[in-house]
Amino acid sequence: MDGIPVKIIYSRRKSLSMKFDKTGTLIVNAPSFVSEGEVRTFLREHTRWIRLNYVKAVDMARNLEEHEFKDGGKVLYLGEEYGIKISGRGRIVKSGEGFLFPEGSTQETYERWLKARAKEYLPLRLRYRAYEMGISYRDVRISGAKSKWGSCSETGMITLSWRLMMCPPESIEYVLIHELCHRIHMDHSKVFWAEVESRMPDYKKHKKWLDDHGYLME
Repeated sequence: MDGIPVKIIYSRRKSLSMKFDKTGTLIVNAPSFVSEGEVRTFLREHTRWIRLNYVKAVDMARNLEEHEFKDGGKVLYLGEEYGIKISGRGRIVKSGEGFLFPEGSTQETYERWLKARAKEYLPLRLRYRAYEMGISYRDVRISGAKSKWGSCSETGMITLSWRLMMCPPESIEYVLIHELCHRIHMDHSKVFWAEVESRMPDYKKHKKWLDDHGYLME
């Protein structure tokens, strides 16, 4: 389809749907009873959507390739990009220009380092924000969640993903404020969002960064 890679997956579903994967391939999910001709018609009817989102998908695929964990690749830390250099032995060293990793390091090596930083940074920032906002919570837990930056239970337990350590400090603060506001409103009503905005007037900008770059944290 105009040079756009397409993969059709047939299954026992009831309707056609499509999405781009991280490689820029258009994945079409189709019911087993649908013919190839019907799939082509479906694609023609959504040509505008496909072309528009293909550009975004290609950009995402390019960014993911650039952030592949390898010598010369990039990692994100607190919203900034750092070059990867894998050389020698010892510990992970962060400088102004990049990260120096010991031989044999992998993506998992960096993730373990991020988890350790998260356990130090996030509870401290949450404690400060809670004090500033005059809001209490029961405890904080660090998780590896990919689909949620944070959550707040009715009992006051706040869970934060260590993946936040790859995000800008302002976006992290937004997540902390968001979860603490759930101690007042346990929903996403207009009143809740008004509360968030009263605490962080420009929260939409920082929320958008998370929405636009979240795929890099998975």
